[in-house]
Parts: sequence; C-alpha cells; structure tokens
Amino acid sequence: MKTAKRKVREITKVRRQDILVAAEKLFSQKGFKGTTTKDLAAKAGVHEAVLFRHFENKRELYRETLELKLSRSRPSALEQMDKSAANRDDRGFFEALAFGLLTRFEEDPTIPRLILHSAMDSHEPLRVVAERQLRVEQPTLNYISRRMRDGAFRKMEPNHAVFAFGAMLFGYIVRQQILGMSRHKAHDRKTIAKDFVTIFLDGMLK
Repeated sequence: MKTAKRKVREITKVRRQDILVAAEKLFSQKGFKGTTTKDLAAKAGVHEAVLFRHFENKRELYRETLELKLSRSRPSALEQMDKSAANRDDRGFFEALAFGLLTRFEEDPTIPRLILHSAMDSHEPLRVVAERQLRVEQPTLNYISRRMRDGAFRKMEPNHAVFAFGAMLFGYIVRQQILGMSRHKAHDRKTIAKDFVTIFLDGMLK
C-alpha cells in the first residue's frame, strides 16, 4: 500500500513538473493572454482536467512559473552579497548582484520575457507585482541606505539609487535578449558587471 501511494506521489510530482516546464516555454513565447489552458495541457502531455488538479487556474500557474524561475540561482548571489555587505565591500556587493542577475537572465532568457509579459498583460493584481518587485529590491535598498548612514554614499532618496542600478542591468538584458542584439555582438558578462558597477559607484561614492 505504501509503495503504491509513493508511486502516485512520484507520478503527481512529475506531472506537475511537466506542466511547469510547458508553462515556462509557452508563457515566454505567447504571454499570459496568448496561452490557453488547452495549449498548456497539450504541451505538457496531459489532459486539461489534470492541469486544474495541480493549479487552481491559469493565473496561479503563471505566478508559480515566474516565482520558480526568479528563485533559481538567486541564493548563491544573495550569499555573496551578504558577505560583502558585512565587510562594507561596495564593489563586491554590487558586482555579486550584477553578475548574479546577468547570469540568470542570460542563461534563461525566458525570465525577462515572463516579467515583461506579466507587466504588459496586466493579469496579476498590482499588489502581487509590487510585492515581488519590492522583495527583489529590498537587499539592495537596505545596503544603500546603510552606506548613506555611514557617510560613504551621497545623500539622496535611496530608492532612486536602486532604480538607477536596476535600470542599467535590466535595460542591458532587454537590449541583448529581447531585442536580439546578443546575436549582433555578445559581451563578456564579468566585464559588463564590473563596468556597470564602476559607473554606478562613481556617482554614489563621496
């Protein structure tokens, strides 16, 4: 009996994973509105009814797909950021942040596509979108605020500094991955991270 139950759990886990893999591909290609549950079920190789046994609706599946993607590889970058923050190593902190983000987005271009589709399709409640974005920005906001209190960074609204650094990185990703400029010319990830941090810190440090 236990063996049978274990097999059922294993099959359920595999099916859920198959659905998430299918969702990653279709949502990044067609967006939320352009992807039907019928498309998702066919791509995952399951009946449409099975889809709703794992996810309440298409919106929940999209949200979980995006959250899963954003969480991948992030812990290693956060660990390095924490170490640098403890030592007040400004360059180390921002290079870990930049390199981690560029690595995730360049190795999996579906992530920025999903983020953009989420914003443009407006299918997620503003509260959900805001909470996700603020959660991502919080470690950087905390560090910048702390370094301003230390007197190391110029005094300004710390959120504006967070926006500026994030805009450099995401703007570059959109240019390379979404607009396709990486096919025209690829750039070394470490060099881009270092140069962006230099530009940013030249404006922040007193």
